[in-house]
Amino acid sequence: MLYWILMVAMAPPTISQVVVYPDRAQVTRAQSIECGGQKVVRFGAIPPAADPASFRAVASAGAVEGLRYEEHTLAEAYAPEVKQLETETRKLSALVAAERDRQRRASSSTTLASSYTDVAVARVGREMTEPQPSVKAWSSAFEGALAARQKAALQHVAAQARIRELDHQLDDLSRRRARLAESAARREYLAEVLVACPVGQSARVELTYLVGGASWQPAYEARADESEGAVDLSTFALVRQSTGENWTQAKVVLSTAVPRQDATPPELQPLQLWAEERSPERKVLVRREEYHEHSESSGETSKPAATPGPKDGRMQVAEQGLSVQLSVPEPADIAGNDTPARLFVGTTHLKAKFALRAVPKMMPFAFRVADLENSAPYPLLPGALDAFRKNGMIARYQLERVAEGEPFHLTFGVDDAVRVKRVVLQEVQRDAGFLGSTRRFWFQYRYELANYQSRDQELEISDHVPVSELKDVKVYIDAKTTGGYDNRAEDGIVTWRLKLKAGEKRNVELAFHIDAPSSYDSGSM
Repeated sequence: MLYWILMVAMAPPTISQVVVYPDRAQVTRAQSIECGGQKVVRFGAIPPAADPASFRAVASAGAVEGLRYEEHTLAEAYAPEVKQLETETRKLSALVAAERDRQRRASSSTTLASSYTDVAVARVGREMTEPQPSVKAWSSAFEGALAARQKAALQHVAAQARIRELDHQLDDLSRRRARLAESAARREYLAEVLVACPVGQSARVELTYLVGGASWQPAYEARADESEGAVDLSTFALVRQSTGENWTQAKVVLSTAVPRQDATPPELQPLQLWAEERSPERKVLVRREEYHEHSESSGETSKPAATPGPKDGRMQVAEQGLSVQLSVPEPADIAGNDTPARLFVGTTHLKAKFALRAVPKMMPFAFRVADLENSAPYPLLPGALDAFRKNGMIARYQLERVAEGEPFHLTFGVDDAVRVKRVVLQEVQRDAGFLGSTRRFWFQYRYELANYQSRDQELEISDHVPVSELKDVKVYIDAKTTGGYDNRAEDGIVTWRLKLKAGEKRNVELAFHIDAPSSYDSGSM
C-alpha cells in the first residue's frame, strides 16, 4: 500500500512520447503541477505489460524525492458496473419467472377448455335421443369451449415469445458480466512521485517505463521521376502494440536499437584445427550452381551521387551509437489492441540513373532499373517496398538493408516495348585428342533485341561465362563475340551497354570455349 496522503488534484497524466523499439517501447507520461512544498503526483492505469524496474521520474523544477508503485486488480474500478449488471439480471430473472407462471396458467386454461368440450360432446350425445334437441345450445357450448382454447393458446404463445426475448437479454448480460469479470481480474500499476519544488512555480513531472508487446517495422514507397532523373523514397512505419493502453496523440520516436541485443558484447569462441585422412578422389568436371543475384548489378565502378532534396527537412534523425532514432513528424494514435498503425516518417529525394536492364538467360524481358545512393540520414532497414511510376503502382518487393551512403538499386517493373530473346547457337563438345590431352567445349548464343518505343533507349544486357577454379581448366571468350562488352573477371559477368534507336532491331552474340584435360569426367557438362 502507498502511505503518502498529500495528493495533487490535477488533470490526468497524458502519454506525451513513445520510443518504439523493434521488440518493446519506452512510454513517457507527463503531468503539470503547481509547486508548493512537497506534492505527490499520481500516475494510474499503467498496463501490466510495464516493467516496474524501469520506472523513472523527472521534474522540470525542484527535485524528485521519491517514487513508489503498487500493483492491484481492477475489481474495485469495475464494481459499480458489475453491481448494476447483477441488478438487471435479477430483474430479468423475475420477469422470466412471471412469464413461465403465465405460461402454466395458459396450459391450465387449455386443459379446462378441453374439459368443456368433453362435457358439450356428452350433452349432445344425450340430447340427440330426445324428440326436440336444442341445437342452438349445442353451438353455444362448442363456441365457448373453442374460444377458451384459443385464448389459452394465444396466452401460451405470447408467454413463450416473451421468455425467448428475456433469455436473449439474460445471455447478453451474462456475456457482459464475463467480460467485466475478465477485465476486473486484470492487473495494473499505480505509481506515485513525490516532488518538492518552490512555491509559485509550476513543474512538469514525467514518468517513463518500458513495456513489452510493442514493435515496428519499416515500409517504403519509391516514386520514379525519369524526366528529372530522381526517385522520391518515402519511409513509413507499421507500429503495433498490444499493451492494452491506447497511445493517443503521442509523439512517436522509432528506434532501430534492440536493447537486449545491443547490450550484450560478442564473445570469441575457441578456434580449433584438425585434419582427417581421405583417399584420392577422381576429378569430375561439373557446372557449378549458378548464382542468379549477379543480374542486379550493372558492373559500374561509380554510381551517381544521391543528394538530399527539399523534403528531407521533415526527417528528424538522432544517432544513438549503433542505432538511430527517427521522429514521426505528427502526433499519432496507436490502439492498444494490436491494430497496426501506418505512420509517415519522411521522404528523401534521391538522384537516380535510370536504365533498362535485361538478363535474357533468365527472363525474356527488359526491366526499368534505377541506380541510387542512400543519402537518407539513416540506414534503410529491411522492409516491404511499393514501387510507383507515372502510371501508378507497378511492383511490391522486399528491400534489403542499405547502409547510409551505400549504393543500391531499385526496379520499376518490365518495359513491354523493349523485347529481348536468347537463342542457343552452339553447345558442343570436341572429341578428346585436341591439342594432345585437352578436350574443348564450344558455346555460342545470340540475343535478339528490339525497341518498339517512339524514343531511343539505353539497354544493359548481361550473361555470364564460366569462371574456372582449376588451374588446368581454361575459359576463353571467342572473337565471334560482339564487341563493346565489359567482363568482370571475378565472376564472369559479361555486360553490353547499348543504345537502341526508336524502332531499331539488333543482334548481339556471345561465344566462348572451355579447355579441360581429357582425363576429367565431363559427363555433367
